[in-house]
Amino acid sequence: MDEEDTLVLSQTVEGEEIAMLLMIELVANAPLSYRDRVQVPDFRLDILSMPDGEAKDQFRFITSDLQGLVRYLRIPDPVITKEGVRATALEALAVCLRRMAFPQRWIDMAGMFGRAPSTLCHIFYFVVEHLDKTFAELLYFDAVRIAKNLDRYCQAIAAKTPAYIEGVWGFIDGTVRPICRPGIGQQAVYNGHKRVHAFKFQTVVAPDGMICHVYGPVDGRRHDIYMLRESGLMSLLEGNDVFHNSTSTAPTNIRRILWHDTLEKAAASKRQPKPKLSCAAKQSKKNS
Repeated sequence: MDEEDTLVLSQTVEGEEIAMLLMIELVANAPLSYRDRVQVPDFRLDILSMPDGEAKDQFRFITSDLQGLVRYLRIPDPVITKEGVRATALEALAVCLRRMAFPQRWIDMAGMFGRAPSTLCHIFYFVVEHLDKTFAELLYFDAVRIAKNLDRYCQAIAAKTPAYIEGVWGFIDGTVRPICRPGIGQQAVYNGHKRVHAFKFQTVVAPDGMICHVYGPVDGRRHDIYMLRESGLMSLLEGNDVFHNSTSTAPTNIRRILWHDTLEKAAASKRQPKPKLSCAAKQSKKNS
């Protein structure tokens, strides 16, 4: 390498160093990429002073009902989350109900409750986990309430069906809840039918609109039949005489069943309609 080549190389290196120094200077003086601290109003929402109409719009319950729910749901007072956040039981319930009443971001609720978004998130999950832990058996299957209203449920459904379907007391189905695409193992939660990454839940809804059974979540790729088998609901119904033996208000040969619109097999405690195309005589009779 001659002297001319050496000079050109040294100038190139110096140019790259200068460019690097300029870049470092620009980055150092650039504004921070993360957002500024959220300004939270310095107050606390006085729920008890809210008019009943406003409380019902915001939480779907009037103030007196909110106080009753705090007692019935056994929410501790005060609420102290694992992160150290403190709140009254009434405020914690209101945060949970407001979050569930209408889809919104935590930052949108900050101005209403005078709490930081992260604080509201901690309070919400404390209440949800408390309810799931305290009322796990009722969430799985509310057997006592269903048994008391079983005949009434069957009669209500029969009265609404032109062909007078007897013995159906509820409707079971799977629900797909979309989620963000996981970075690892996304195939397990991908639902090919809905074409989304999701979790699935199984629920049973009674004619009065109450959800009397919840199971899940399971991977979004799973079929409804898999959830039905894994939930153990069929074994529970088959082992309970209330869902097999009739009372004086119904014929003795009628079994209490659940109706599912997509299951491919009929079992002792569920029924599904047969396709109209190429129905045999026995299947046509079942549809009617």
